[in-house]
Amino acid sequence: MRNLFKIIDNLKRNRIVHKLYGFIKKYPFYIILGILLLIYTYQTVSVFYHINSYISDEVWYAPASYNIMTKIFHLNINQTVPFPSGKELVDYFNLEHPPLAKYIIGIFIYFLGYDYWVWRIPSWILGDLIIILSFLITRKIVGNNIFGNVAGIIASVLIISDPNMWIMHGIAMLDIYVSFFSLLSLYYLIKDDIQKSSISFGLAFSSKFSGAFLIFPFLYYVRKVDMSIIKRFFYVIILPLLIYLSLNIPLIIYFGFSNWFNKGFLDALEWGITSGHVVNATNQISLPWQWLLNIHPFYLGAYSGNDLYLNNFYASVNNYFMILWLILTPLVFILKDKKVTVSYLYPLSIYLGFFLIYMLGNDTLFTFYVIDFMPMVYVYIVSSLFLLGLRYYKREIDV
Repeated sequence: MRNLFKIIDNLKRNRIVHKLYGFIKKYPFYIILGILLLIYTYQTVSVFYHINSYISDEVWYAPASYNIMTKIFHLNINQTVPFPSGKELVDYFNLEHPPLAKYIIGIFIYFLGYDYWVWRIPSWILGDLIIILSFLITRKIVGNNIFGNVAGIIASVLIISDPNMWIMHGIAMLDIYVSFFSLLSLYYLIKDDIQKSSISFGLAFSSKFSGAFLIFPFLYYVRKVDMSIIKRFFYVIILPLLIYLSLNIPLIIYFGFSNWFNKGFLDALEWGITSGHVVNATNQISLPWQWLLNIHPFYLGAYSGNDLYLNNFYASVNNYFMILWLILTPLVFILKDKKVTVSYLYPLSIYLGFFLIYMLGNDTLFTFYVIDFMPMVYVYIVSSLFLLGLRYYKREIDV
């Protein structure tokens, strides 16, 4: 027993241990968040690293990323695995969607080679960053105190447990990029950093056009900020467009402006509002109102990988929380907090945007689109309920 006390006493005197204890005591919620991220990342790599085949739409995005790097940027890349068979992909650039996500995927392919696990790494990273951003946004809205930190951890846990998030952050598809940059735009917006929020907004729809629907809540917030009309117009319209056009310059140079404008913009917009994106998979179509009941969760296939996990992938919707999100709409008017309001409008704008896409003619929509806005749904649910509870608590104390 004396030896034990001596060890403890020596540990207390150790400078490094003392500093570590002080950090844990001062930042316990960062420690909790860090542990959650470590577990989540370990689970992610354990499952998705071992799957040596294309998962769902990776058959399009991985080859397109490779082609952009090799044909447009003229980079030499070691192609360690073949393109999917039965598809004409040698000159395929996925012009149906904006290029940013494919640039990011392509950069990892350039440095690490054309391999299955390589093109998934950016999604793994963005998944972790989404969890961190959700914690920070929720804490910012609720307050930088014990309640805000607890709320942030709860929001993070909800995102970690979301089945759609789990699948979509593990593979190389575009929606996780929209989700991240949309969340990043919201983060800077509630910090009143309009410029960075505008840039992030531009990056969101430079990944996939569904991010463009953020223009409505972004405009709502910016019009309440004390700045000139010219500055508002610049941040809401001009700067995001400049971001988008700048990222398309390599494609414009390669294809020529006219060809790019027709195929990479007009045809892309038409493609987005056109039905028929699936063949022999009509039972996977799920329209926006069906997401509330998790009808026809998108099946991404069965894959052999780590035997410890079931690799039967469905992009299921956490529909009970989607319903709760809409039920909690009145809290926007009860709380009358601009940060709460915009955290509600950001996901709502994208969700309603898919209704618009449907009404314009595209009735082949899928449940994995939910990840574009679902992390922001959790942020709103947790932050609004915490703020409501805190207001009630303060009233009880005042009485």
